[in-house]
Parts: sequence; structure tokens; C-alpha cells
Amino acid sequence: MRYSKFYFTLIILLGAISFSCSDLQQDLTVPSKVSVHGVNLYNPSASTFHGETVKEKTLQSCRQCHSADLTGGTASVNCLTCHPALSIHKAGISDPTAAGFHGKYIASKNWSMSSCTSCHGTNYAGGVASPSCNTCHKNTGGPEACNTCHGNFSDPTQIAPPKDLNNNTDTKLASVGAHSTHLVTAKGGAIAACSACHNVPQSFSSPGHIDNTNRAELVFTKISNNDIGGAAYDFTTYKCANTYCHGGFAFSKSTSSYPFAYTADKIEGNNYQPVWNKVDGSQIACGSCHGLPPKGHMDSDLKGCATCHPSVVDKYGKIIDSKKHMNGKIDVF
Repeated sequence: MRYSKFYFTLIILLGAISFSCSDLQQDLTVPSKVSVHGVNLYNPSASTFHGETVKEKTLQSCRQCHSADLTGGTASVNCLTCHPALSIHKAGISDPTAAGFHGKYIASKNWSMSSCTSCHGTNYAGGVASPSCNTCHKNTGGPEACNTCHGNFSDPTQIAPPKDLNNNTDTKLASVGAHSTHLVTAKGGAIAACSACHNVPQSFSSPGHIDNTNRAELVFTKISNNDIGGAAYDFTTYKCANTYCHGGFAFSKSTSSYPFAYTADKIEGNNYQPVWNKVDGSQIACGSCHGLPPKGHMDSDLKGCATCHPSVVDKYGKIIDSKKHMNGKIDVF
């Protein structure tokens, strides 16, 4: 009897030594947070796969046992052993104002999304072990949509600053500047396209889109670089130069259908150099970009413009069709 009792006690002790959370999965007295670990904990095709639980309950349920940083906690199992990318999921991961916001982590990695796709899948729909990013990032492209990083996150049609990459909206910052003035509320001419000043990437991973310069390259095309050419932007003074839309034009008399309007070989603009981050309306005042009338044009007062350009201005000299005011050609009659 003594030996039997000894061996019985030893068996209990050995059982206690080898005891694990998985042994509790059938015990209804165990707290519900242990029940997430079903019999097929590591089988991605099983309904009890732990990744499925994460999809349903978010990582907060994991933190209850594995600690806030998922390195073990009371469960003594480090999630980062198999999921190293989970280290980005700190407190405040969904709060843009928090230090642990996932957008700030991605910015620190020069906007690389590789750590996201490693868990959430190439389409960000969840992969085999993570929640879907597309729950919050509902626009086409999910997290790779243009207005995720710059523009209005709530409006997929507004893809340029404000906000800039650091969530700034102050127009005095060059990263914000006159974007809205050109792309949304343009008054002196037609609303500009992003492609007038930038090479617009076809996708998030297009060459040149995400690089190490941390600033957008200026590549003037279309209407902005018409006529005299050489359009440029100075990153020190924040000034644009030789842009058609600010008076960088010269219409030749020799090729004009209306040579009588010329008093010189060319009708020229002022080639005005506006300051990009000065958005007070003073730089689009009539007469800033070209004289009244332009240099080389026959004499006329502002109200007389409508005599030859009635589709562009009214009899008071007010622009009535901004699309014709700045379109790369002279609209007469």
C-alpha cells in the first residue's frame, strides 16, 4: 500500500510538471479566455486555428494572456517567436494620435508595406492569421489607396494634401501649400490635374513613388510647361518659374491669325514666380501673370477685353470661363 501511494503521488507530480494550457481546453471550469485554444491551434485550415480567433476578436484578446507586447505574459508563450511582425502592434495601433499608431510605424519604414502583407496578405484581406486591413481601408487598393497617406482619408476623390504625409494641413508648409488652390478651388483657370506637376504612379509600388527623398519630385508636364518651357520649382525659395499658368508664355505674331493685335513680335506674359506656400489670393490678382493688356498686345483697358474675348471675360473684365482663360491658346470671339 505504501508503494502504491508513492507511485500514485509521483504520477500526480509528473502530470503537474507536464501540464499545459491545452490540457484545459476540455475543462469547462477554465476561464473562457483559455477556450480560444482549441485542439487544432496551429492548423490554418481548422475552425479553431488561433488566427481565426484573432480575426474575430482582434489582438486585444491575445494580450490578456500573452502580455501587452505579446512577448509571453501569464501564458508564457511568446507570440513574436512565430509572428515577429506583431511587434508593431502596440497600444494605440488604431489611434492616429497615439505613439503606437500603425501609420507612424509604416512611415518610419519609409512607407514599406512588406511587414503588413507578411501577415495580412498581399490584398490585405487578412491572410491566414490576421484581421483584414480593408475593414477600415475601404477604398480601392485598401491601405495602398492614395488618400491613405495624403489627402482626405474619408474622401477618395481628394488624394492631394491637405493632409500631408505627417497629417499637416497648414498651407504655410510647403508639403501642403497651394495644393487645394490648384486642384479644388481654382479660380483663375481650370482645375489642375496632379499630372501637371508630378509623374502620377500607376500603383503604390511604381518606381519613384516610394523612395528615400521623403519629398515629391516636381516633373512639370502638360499645361504647366507649355510654350516657353523650362518650368521649375525651387525647394529653397518655394517658387515656381517659367510656368505657363503664371505668365510663362510667348505667342508669336508670325503664327497668329490676328497679327493686327500685336505691337511686337510676341505677346508675352510676366513670367511671374509665385511662392507655393503663400495662399492669400494676392498672387492670382488680375495683372500678376500678364500685363493689362499683356506686353506686345495692342492697347486696351480691362473692360475692352470682352470685345475680342467674349467667351473668356465679360464686359467688366471678369473671367466667365476659367477653362478658356488658361488653356494654352488664345480664344478670340
